[in-house]
Amino acid sequence: MASRVCPQCMAKVPAGAIAAFSDGVECPGCHARLEVSPASRMLAAWAGLAAAWVAWRVTRGGSGILGGALPLLYAVLVFGIVSALGVIFSGDLRPAPEPPPVEAAPAATHGHGGHH
Repeated sequence: MASRVCPQCMAKVPAGAIAAFSDGVECPGCHARLEVSPASRMLAAWAGLAAAWVAWRVTRGGSGILGGALPLLYAVLVFGIVSALGVIFSGDLRPAPEPPPVEAAPAATHGHGGHH
């Protein structure tokens, strides 16, 4: 799997970490912050949507009390599974941009507040 290697140190990144933290995974070798490229995310999302449509199409038209809800449930489950697998298998890693610095919240004053 050439798509699961760090672009900086060529260390292998675990597939589970890529699926769980696709927008900020840490390289086990050089500890660089990595993310899955937008093209890989879009590919995985479109594959998930196509598989969800197929699952809905195959299971629609059922009778009974859950006949209308089960196709939607199956479509959502299939979308989640296929899109996660798509990120795992086609997840091209790239260095992630540094997150913006967090500004400190202003200190609370104990003066005249709005509560009386």
